[in-house]
Amino acid sequence: MKLLYKFFLASFLSVFCTYSFGQVSFGERLEVSGEFSIQPVWLDVSEDYFFAYQVNKGMADKEMKLKIFTANMSFGDEKVVDIPLKWSHVLKRIKVFGDTVYFLCENTERYLNERYLLILDLKTKESKEIDLKNTVESPISDFEILDDRILLLSYVQNRLIAQVKEMATGKVYTVEDVFQPGMVVQEVFGDELTGVFNLLINFRTKDRSKSFLMSSINKEGVLLRNHLFENESKNRENIDMIISNEGPLKFIAGTVGMTNKVGYNGFYGGYLADGSDPFNNIVEINDLDGFFAFEKDGGEKSRKSWEKSRNPSLKGALAAREIIKNDHGYLLYSDHFLPVGNSFYIKDGVYDRNYYRLNPMKNLSIGRKGGMDDSFIDTDTGRTVKVELGDPKIYFSFISSHVVQFDNNGNVLWDYAVPLPKKSTFVPLSYGQIFSGNKDHFIYEFEGKLFYSLISEGDFQEINQEVKILNPQKGDKVLSLRNSDLEVKALNNGSFLLTGRQQIRYVKEDGQAVDENNFFFQELKVTDL
Repeated sequence: MKLLYKFFLASFLSVFCTYSFGQVSFGERLEVSGEFSIQPVWLDVSEDYFFAYQVNKGMADKEMKLKIFTANMSFGDEKVVDIPLKWSHVLKRIKVFGDTVYFLCENTERYLNERYLLILDLKTKESKEIDLKNTVESPISDFEILDDRILLLSYVQNRLIAQVKEMATGKVYTVEDVFQPGMVVQEVFGDELTGVFNLLINFRTKDRSKSFLMSSINKEGVLLRNHLFENESKNRENIDMIISNEGPLKFIAGTVGMTNKVGYNGFYGGYLADGSDPFNNIVEINDLDGFFAFEKDGGEKSRKSWEKSRNPSLKGALAAREIIKNDHGYLLYSDHFLPVGNSFYIKDGVYDRNYYRLNPMKNLSIGRKGGMDDSFIDTDTGRTVKVELGDPKIYFSFISSHVVQFDNNGNVLWDYAVPLPKKSTFVPLSYGQIFSGNKDHFIYEFEGKLFYSLISEGDFQEINQEVKILNPQKGDKVLSLRNSDLEVKALNNGSFLLTGRQQIRYVKEDGQAVDENNFFFQELKVTDL
């Protein structure tokens, strides 16, 4: 798939006065001006930096160039970095570790089995390449970094293959053939404390119920242990599972549903430890005070309907987004929405995983619109599924963003739901970024507007307050202004980042009218007061 966008950047810093709307104030601002491509532009955050990047067609056929704009959390040290990709290669996946970015690049001619890691240090702005030769001849579905080792994951004839490669020597260790057909990796992460790779795998058992397996592999490719998670409740199975990688013990949380009916009906949470099984620490949706509370009658009708049902569950999807470690324990953030289109994609959390949490509009490995590959891994079968590019079969009609606050022992402290506009959209991740410390700050963008909520221990202090986007101070007079492709991202310093394109026409001091097309980075500060 080819990207035919031009990408010319000239960078300058504009420092604005601080303007405030309730608990949200506008801080620093960066603008990248000049001729800028249309979507997609990807935005990500490292330990001390934020960066935007885009791949563009070069002068010759099959020549691609990576363009990256980066700045630190103080909106300084800004720079544009240009990196040409190897001939006929595209980006497949990205991982960020500390302030180093790893881009997995693959030749579009897959039979050649050529791929490499492009590594960029955001502090020094220096890059290098590591060839991935002598690995299994199959597309890499995921990878992870731990010290000087790379874990590569592929699927061969519906079977997972895991290999560990030494960056310095190129030596490759292949994990013994212990993974069964149909096992699919949902998450992978390296544990620096123990020095092992952890794979979260989901699969179907003989009775077709869904189970999860945690496999730990050392840096020499030796399988150390398997931890099987099984739900002891009849007619109930685990749909989503997310792991917090903070601390010596891993906190796990997600959603559960009914096996005899595709539907979500609860959450679970707890630590991954001997003698502990978080999957059996379940709280049903009807036992949560805040899940339906935003409805006009306070959720009374929904709760009564739930109690009367023989198999109570939601009609829509409940996508577990992320776990956040905060002052109270662990926060599980999910979105509740109605799937419009092909109902198959709600089953098994496949809808959530491939068409929601990974964002097909901009994800490198899916790319329904603007990505590098028009396929995804079906988490039920492990097989690659082809998707027509731009085929508008999948919509998201949002209901609410929901939060469950667990304490450090996995007990529910409180929950709440932020109501969202019930309007269908193709863009799943346009909704909701959250920063959680002593209080929770929730911001989302909808139709070019920002909406903010402040929550203290489950109680709303502000809810869906509109935050007006500031007009830039240009010349003597701004004649016209248009914002587009807005996106909000939570930063690591307790603030948010608003990005987007801005077409502006203004009058200079000499009376001349000027047109500019900018891509901007605007800091949004929040306070608990």
